[in-house]
Amino acid sequence: MEQLIKLIFEYFSIILLVLGVVVALVTYPSGRSTLGITISENLYRWISLLGAGGVGVYVFFIHAFLPSVSAEQIGWKTSPFQHEVAVANLGFGILCILAFSASYGFRLASVIGISIWLWGDAIVHIRQMIVAKNFSPGNAGPWFWSDVLVPLLLIWLIIKLKSQQSKATVSTT
Repeated sequence: MEQLIKLIFEYFSIILLVLGVVVALVTYPSGRSTLGITISENLYRWISLLGAGGVGVYVFFIHAFLPSVSAEQIGWKTSPFQHEVAVANLGFGILCILAFSASYGFRLASVIGISIWLWGDAIVHIRQMIVAKNFSPGNAGPWFWSDVLVPLLLIWLIIKLKSQQSKATVSTT
């Protein structure tokens, strides 16, 4: 049981990303949506809510209240900077949760912010892999890959949403 809990925590970011995709697909109405919600819209909502927002709030709690656990998973020493990282994760997490049903402009801003944050994390992790040979699960494992994949997916989806928005504007004029 202890090993299962450890695996869930280690893969939590990927679990929530996959859960977001699954929920988006399961909750999307079959056939053409009568609510005007496209599959891209539904995917954006759930990936933003769970894959970015839920993960951000979770990482806040881990860094703020269990700093030694999070530092060990990353392969680092505990540091007061973890509290700053915690608050930044909370801020971006809340923005991504609010983006679930926000305007396009708010969503775009949240995608820009979370992408800079997570890709910045990924760059630090890559540097740690190269310079410090740090291949701890929290540095080079699932968390690294979610830092890369979540922004890619959200950027792709926000571009699709803009394209669909533009097409809808053209067809109504």
